[in-house]
Amino acid sequence: MRTRCGMLLGSMLLLGLLTTPARAQVSVNVHIGEPPPVVVYSPPTMVMLPEPQMYVAVGVPYDIFFVSGRYYYFHGDHWFWGAGYGGPWTYVAVERLPPGLRRYKVKQLREFREREYRVYQVQGPNFGGRHFVAEDEDGDGDREHHGRGRGRGHNKH
Repeated sequence: MRTRCGMLLGSMLLLGLLTTPARAQVSVNVHIGEPPPVVVYSPPTMVMLPEPQMYVAVGVPYDIFFVSGRYYYFHGDHWFWGAGYGGPWTYVAVERLPPGLRRYKVKQLREFREREYRVYQVQGPNFGGRHFVAEDEDGDGDREHHGRGRGRGHNKH
């Protein structure tokens, strides 16, 4: 009888534990940090990509885009934003990116860049697409046409 009571009590306790919802909270805090600095010897040319409707740096070994008055830099599977093409960079979650950057995979953005850059290289000074020379965070660059690189661009004919 004692064994049966013990088993019954144990079963009831186990059943009670299994039906009680767990209320544990998990908190994860990940610090991505700042990527290595972007080092270019002259301000990069930013060319308009017609399909995603944003500017991209060409002729540099970095994935730098200009959208809505900000520069975005893709490095190490993470996105960062900054006021200038050289940073400083602040981590930005994918869901907080402008729609054009969220909509396309980085591979597609690179393909768009390479396609437009080939046209830019072939046409040289006669390039008919929108473009501008980027400015760093101190405001150096082609201020006359673009005012802190707000993406107005110009056509050089």
